[in-house]
Amino acid sequence: MVEQNDGPIAEKQSTQTKKPNITFTMLAAYSVAALGIGLISVSGLYIYSQSRSGSDIAEFVYSVPDESLDTHLGIEAKAPQRQPIADDDQPIPFELKSPDVAQFASLYPGDLLNPKYWSEPEWAGSDAFGGPTIPDGFVPILSTDIFKDFDPTANATRMRIPAIKVNSTVSELNIIDLGDQKSYETPNNTVGHIPETSRPGQQGDGWFFAHLESFAAGEGNIFRHLPDITELIKQDPVDVYLETPEAEFIYRVTSTSQIHKDDLKLSSSTDAQITLVTCWPPRVYDYRVLVDATLIAYRPV
Repeated sequence: MVEQNDGPIAEKQSTQTKKPNITFTMLAAYSVAALGIGLISVSGLYIYSQSRSGSDIAEFVYSVPDESLDTHLGIEAKAPQRQPIADDDQPIPFELKSPDVAQFASLYPGDLLNPKYWSEPEWAGSDAFGGPTIPDGFVPILSTDIFKDFDPTANATRMRIPAIKVNSTVSELNIIDLGDQKSYETPNNTVGHIPETSRPGQQGDGWFFAHLESFAAGEGNIFRHLPDITELIKQDPVDVYLETPEAEFIYRVTSTSQIHKDDLKLSSSTDAQITLVTCWPPRVYDYRVLVDATLIAYRPV
């Protein structure tokens, strides 16, 4: 009886030991197939992105019109002289008689609404009123002014751009030796400033860089929404706040653009400006989005 049972038992055990090997082989095959599909998808997405790289340059080119630039920067224009009204030509007084209109005006006051909501005030958001407004505590200035009440050689320590939710430290970028050439290091989870360019409040152009995205290196995506500024400034001013140990400065965006990385050259200016730079488009990064802003106000810290 024992000998008769040895055969079936041994055969059953042999079958049980083979099952895990079959399962492992199938899982390995599925994993290789999934990896292949993933690589093909990523390669296809990259090739597609590369083929479209540079095709959207026109979407990132915008400048505040010259005729409204002073107003945009908060430079007050001289008010026109008003002619006196003759006694026999008095204006007809305006009376708000309709209670419905009065109620509507109290709910949606035009002087408090952002202009982009004037056509549909019932959908008004909480955006600040557009125009050349400067926060309390800041002193309006011209970008050509020369300051004497703070150290003009102080480096920026922090940058804020409320419109795109940027609040980051600022670091000076070092030059690294690549053997046959030299280059600036890439900003690592910070906004990087080119030390040879102007500092906050100084005449000239200060250049600041940060990543759009950095999946491989893990160096952050602080400027992920920088390309959005092109559309934002068509509706509202966009301000960049730069802090130093002694003062805080407000720069107002005046233009945006996009150029190929090989065409990027650091430039200067006759007044106080800054240029913000990030890579574009996603996954390819062979173009650069540039945002230019002009100094409009400051306050000592």
